[in-house]
Amino acid sequence: MSITASLLKSLPDPYLPPPVDSALLPLAQSADLTLVPASGPEYVQTAYLNAVAWKGPLNMHQYLEREVQLQSVALTKDGRITCWILTSSALPPNPDGTRPILASCESIVMSAYIAQAGRLQRVQVHGIGSVYTRPEYRGKGYAGRMMADLGKRLETWQQNDGQKNAYSVLYSDIGRKYYAQFGWKPHDSTHIHLPPLERGEYEKAAKSLPSVQDLSSEDLRNLPTVRYAEEELQRSSTKEPEATFTAICPDVDHFEWHHSREEYLTKLRGSRQPIVKGAVHRDTGLALVWSLRYAKQPKDWQVALLHTVIPSNIDPSEANQQIFAALLLRCQVEAADWDMGGGVDIWDPSELVVAAAQLLRTHDQPEVKVITRDKEHICSLRLEDSQEHDPVWIFKQEYAWC
Repeated sequence: MSITASLLKSLPDPYLPPPVDSALLPLAQSADLTLVPASGPEYVQTAYLNAVAWKGPLNMHQYLEREVQLQSVALTKDGRITCWILTSSALPPNPDGTRPILASCESIVMSAYIAQAGRLQRVQVHGIGSVYTRPEYRGKGYAGRMMADLGKRLETWQQNDGQKNAYSVLYSDIGRKYYAQFGWKPHDSTHIHLPPLERGEYEKAAKSLPSVQDLSSEDLRNLPTVRYAEEELQRSSTKEPEATFTAICPDVDHFEWHHSREEYLTKLRGSRQPIVKGAVHRDTGLALVWSLRYAKQPKDWQVALLHTVIPSNIDPSEANQQIFAALLLRCQVEAADWDMGGGVDIWDPSELVVAAAQLLRTHDQPEVKVITRDKEHICSLRLEDSQEHDPVWIFKQEYAWC
């Protein structure tokens, strides 16, 4: 069940569920608690509840409208997104027949790869987001009960013939420890940051670097990101046959989900639509895919680098560093052109990306540092129980964030 425009029209506004009397709230360990997919109206209620945390600069109507748009793209439509609610069978339903919501979250079914000793297997996984408990219910263990139950449910959710999903992922904004106790182990989560670059400075700096071309939405459909990822997984797992490697498929469905968010928020600003979605160096295949990321405060607006596209035969040579520096420079001027005061963030940067970024050092940024995150956006992965060894997760980049 998803949030649609027709569903919203059928419901009152606002549509907040009434809080349960504190004397009736069950213990988190109660056998009466159950984790279930939300009905359509219940899904809308979760959005009303969590809007205070995630609507950013939007009002409630805009937040709901954005959710309708985000749930209509290929990554999430046709039942690929599920809203989960923790409820209790011992509590009476709300006056409108909806169930009490003690905690909620979302999951999206995704494609991924697992590679061992050069053998590549395509698998199904789930990405988790929007974990939320309304303030009146916090401190009672409901979120923990929900996550404990969710981990088990997602092992087989949306699978056929008793098969199991390979794993699920989430991106913790509350440190490394909380979700780890329910099986989502934190993986190294790093990024580098570059400031925005005004157009005049860009044109001066670009003269000494190779020429790169802009990418449109249509161009992304022809970018061989999936093939490059498959080749890198095969190469890495052949080189280290004792290890297991994995990556979430960096396909155009993920890019379009982020661009749908970007385009909706840009439209609200009354601005022209952002038609440039990345940049490429045609001869080598090196490329970037990015998206504008709006936050509540304009100073925090950023260009999120969704995916760094690096063919498996590319080495970190000086020539390739120059090419990638040109791509990063193009991303920096995109940040300035769109008033992204927070600059550019690049998750999980490779050796080539870091070396290229160092070529762009300025007086104001004399060194580009690799930052290890330990509080926000921590990439966390929970294996299906029968698997024993944690995989090496590559491409922990923003395209897979949800």
